[in-house]
Amino acid sequence: MDNVKYLKIMDKDKEIGKIPDSGDPIENVKRYTQFLKDENIFVKLSQTKLMFKQARSFAKIAKDIHSKSLFKPPFDHEASAPFVVNSAFACEMYLKALQSVYGEPEGIHNLSQLFKHLPNKLKDKVNKLTKEKSITFQLNNKTLFKDHLKTISNAFIDWRYIYEKDSATVNLSVILLILTVLDTLACNEIKQT
Repeated sequence: MDNVKYLKIMDKDKEIGKIPDSGDPIENVKRYTQFLKDENIFVKLSQTKLMFKQARSFAKIAKDIHSKSLFKPPFDHEASAPFVVNSAFACEMYLKALQSVYGEPEGIHNLSQLFKHLPNKLKDKVNKLTKEKSITFQLNNKTLFKDHLKTISNAFIDWRYIYEKDSATVNLSVILLILTVLDTLACNEIKQT
């Protein structure tokens, strides 16, 4: 009798194979990757798509924090800093992913500067999306994206050390708008690469 445990490899809710479970997660990843390569279904993602996936993962965590702790009373004010930090980092990664579609992403963290160096045709798309999506977040649709972005331009650095400040404020709706606009634009731009 075979005592080896197997891990199922799934694709769209359908089992496509099995690998022996080594008991070591790192070894299992290697076995999983080798299985995909052996079956000619391994896809190596570009740096742009990896940045995009990372942006989405941090945005998802930020939105989860918002929905669980900041959306309706009682508010968990201790969740504010993790929400802002994860949101700001997601924005940075979205902007760098968008930059990489048109060249090299910059090694800076200031969101306004990253946005400033996007191609004008991309900025036009961002402003159009901002105008469309502002109503969803009950924000003025005449405010440009760059003006919204200024409010959190250094948030990744500032909010990690928020305990050093006397006080700080952010508009949660503005952050959610920025995340939505950047995700929508990145989905459209990056799938074409």
